[in-house]
Amino acid sequence: MKRWSWLLVAALLAAPALAEDKKKEDKKAKEAPAAQAPAAQAVPQASPQDVVKEAEAKLAAGDADRAFAMLEKAAAVDGKVGLRLGMLRESRGELLPAEDAYKAAAASANAASAADPEGLWPTIAMSYRRAHEGKPDEGVALAQKAVAAGGGAAAKAALGHALDAKGDATGAEAAYREAIAADPMALTPVVGLAHVLRVSGRAAEAEPMLKKAIDVSPGSAEAYKEMARVKIALGRAQEGLADANLAVAMTEDDPEAASLVMEVKVARALEDLAAGRNELAIRDLNQLRDQNPDSAPVRLGLGRAHIAKRDGDAAVAELQKAVELDPKNAEAQYNLGYALHVLKRNPAQAVAPLEKAAAAQPGNATYATALGLALTEAQQFDRAAFVLAKATEMPGYVSLKRYKEAVPVLERATTLAPTNAQAWANLGWAYFGLKDAANFKAAGAKARSLGYKEPTFLTYLQRIEGGEAIK
Repeated sequence: MKRWSWLLVAALLAAPALAEDKKKEDKKAKEAPAAQAPAAQAVPQASPQDVVKEAEAKLAAGDADRAFAMLEKAAAVDGKVGLRLGMLRESRGELLPAEDAYKAAAASANAASAADPEGLWPTIAMSYRRAHEGKPDEGVALAQKAVAAGGGAAAKAALGHALDAKGDATGAEAAYREAIAADPMALTPVVGLAHVLRVSGRAAEAEPMLKKAIDVSPGSAEAYKEMARVKIALGRAQEGLADANLAVAMTEDDPEAASLVMEVKVARALEDLAAGRNELAIRDLNQLRDQNPDSAPVRLGLGRAHIAKRDGDAAVAELQKAVELDPKNAEAQYNLGYALHVLKRNPAQAVAPLEKAAAAQPGNATYATALGLALTEAQQFDRAAFVLAKATEMPGYVSLKRYKEAVPVLERATTLAPTNAQAWANLGWAYFGLKDAANFKAAGAKARSLGYKEPTFLTYLQRIEGGEAIK
């Protein structure tokens, strides 16, 4: 799985409901007449909570096969354990058996009273499932239903996950923060929030919260995986390698963890590239590729190295292999599109991989901008106008403070979509960041005439038009 183990989700979702089951069972036992008490010689049956607890202990110890067998037996009589079984099967790549387990668990839940608050758990679980299947809108709707029904931290974490899958980083961050506020000890929303911060360019904010989570839950492979990626983003790949290796040691036959180790090694080589040690980086990446010819991260890293050397032919060859190995890898699709467009000067051919990158990460302004520019040079002007206008409306497009890079893209967007008020306002902010008062006033006035009403922007526009300097 791409980001986190569904077993972790299961620990968040199923355990509270199972604990409540145990409380109800204990209460009923106390209230029952003595005549109905079981015989003293009878061996008590383990509760679903006990089964799950023991299975979790075996998972933590690396004995996944025994944990799987225990949950499979218990799932035959308890739907909530069936949910855990489905998630375990999915984590092992057994998708069809996992789907059967989910269906059986859902049927068990549907048989319960709709008024039972424990009926929240299948709704929350299916929200994760729909987002995982590439249906984030359905996942959002299910999670919102669970939140409205009082699902608490678990429902809000599911909402964050679905919004993240949809590409709504701002909404996902808010939902995850609400989940953490509702349950400060919950691990899933912390890892989810760290992911959102990292992909939004705020990895430095993610590191301390992950460190705290790992201190509290040192057995969390998911937290170590995300920490490794955060350290890559912070330019400390060598440190990230230790976290990735710990994640591998904690999991059994987890292809994501094994792939992450390779990602870290590639990142370490790319750090050499950024430091000007080009030949060393290329040598190390070639060696990794020869040892791991079917590794998409290695092919992607080598492709990026060839892009840095302006070797279009070599870059395209490696990146085409990367997307063949992992068609859903947005970064590989983007770099392939970039190499085709910028190095090979073939914008028409670049459009397809850039479309796939933008579709995989719909909130990524960089991918959307690259697609818009390729469409423009491929003379698909109507589509280019739409894509660039949407890109400039994405949260944080100008706030990244890359004003010089933003201006030509925004000017192109306003040329292709001259009635888009948001694009004009973003162009105005870019000029404001460059302290270009004249162009800020011109772009701002155009945005205002098109109905733009954001008060902070209009206040600054009025002050600059009144003769105040941009400081």
